[in-house]
Amino acid sequence: MAMGKTNNPEILNGLFEGGNFPNAQIIVMTGDGVHVSYEAYKKRDEKEANAGLRQSVMEYVNRLMPVVASDYKEDYAKIWLDILEEEAVSSVIYNRGKQQGTLFNRNLVAQISRMMALDGIIVKETNDVMMAELLEPEKGKHHPVRNQLGLVPDDNKVKKAVEEVFKRHGVEVP
Repeated sequence: MAMGKTNNPEILNGLFEGGNFPNAQIIVMTGDGVHVSYEAYKKRDEKEANAGLRQSVMEYVNRLMPVVASDYKEDYAKIWLDILEEEAVSSVIYNRGKQQGTLFNRNLVAQISRMMALDGIIVKETNDVMMAELLEPEKGKHHPVRNQLGLVPDDNKVKKAVEEVFKRHGVEVP
């Protein structure tokens, strides 16, 4: 459809409203120059793919419910969802690297779980063997995740982001 020259920019209002243009770049020419408007589809596609991975992470961390402190049982899932929304975390947690038998960075999940134990979200008396047996019932204390359950994340941005989520949920962070 050809459009004649117009000095009325209002004619463009609603032109793409309600439209869905996956992987599209839309260029709109107006009288005062060229305006480029597009959605970064790579980010959108990553977000959609991460939704399934987020569900996998949630199923995994919910295995720790038996050792979640009673004060945090209701908020535990929300705390994890908020952690997964943090850019510093989401940018690395969905990259499993060379880890086998997982769709996400299980080591980072274990390290964040250690932070939860240190800050009282998980009962403080819970040790890495107990958590490994809950997370990986088939291999338990012999699973490689056990080593990671004794560590906190190396990445200071990740640690800070997780601590901020803890604070927002009323967790006392030293």
